Amino acid sequence: MSSQNQQSDEILIENIIDKLKAALELKSDTEVAKALESDPRLLGTWKKRGTIPYEKIIKLCIRNNINLQWMFSDDGSLPTICRDIGLVSEADGYTKVPRFEVKASAGGGAIIHSEQIVDHLYFKTEWVKNVLGIPRDFLALISVQGDSMEPTLSNGDLILVDTRASRVEDGAIYVVQYDDALLVKRLQKKYDGSVVIRSDNTLYEPEILHGEEAINLKIVGRVVWAGGVI
Repeated sequence: MSSQNQQSDEILIENIIDKLKAALELKSDTEVAKALESDPRLLGTWKKRGTIPYEKIIKLCIRNNINLQWMFSDDGSLPTICRDIGLVSEADGYTKVPRFEVKASAGGGAIIHSEQIVDHLYFKTEWVKNVLGIPRDFLALISVQGDSMEPTLSNGDLILVDTRASRVEDGAIYVVQYDDALLVKRLQKKYDGSVVIRSDNTLYEPEILHGEEAINLKIVGRVVWAGGVI
């Protein structure tokens, strides 16, 4: 994430916390964390990293009838998002992105299929075009499960995936299918054709795929956003 994008996201999470306090009549960050069903220490991490736990915030807003358009900034440089509940439309300058009921993790998962679409989120078209530069038909949203990609990705994070990606760019984060599991990992392709699968959490050892294993690794897409451009 560029320093400019990170600074913008830091400002946005501060604004969101202030709006949650106002809407829910909360007095402290600790009360906001409790409302989001999160450890209070995470708020400091979110502020420091400029991370925005969109899925948690959206669910809280829906439960309390808080307007999502008001909650999220309308700055064109940021990914203003709204749930598909009739608040906005593509005619209003938004791009509709499907969210799939699958989780990318170090455990089980599944390849994305159309019948697994559970709802849609709307992102500002200006942001999709100017920041991501990815056609709408190649975008998909899924959730992260587990801690193997901490501190970059946390359990429950909503990630935006560019499904055009089929070749490995060293150091980028991908959603891949391997041994019937859907994983989110950093990939590195070596000169001998082998592929290194890395977790950002140092508690997890890297795996190296050789020969047929490397060839059979299916790339579902590249992660391009998770509370910040990646």
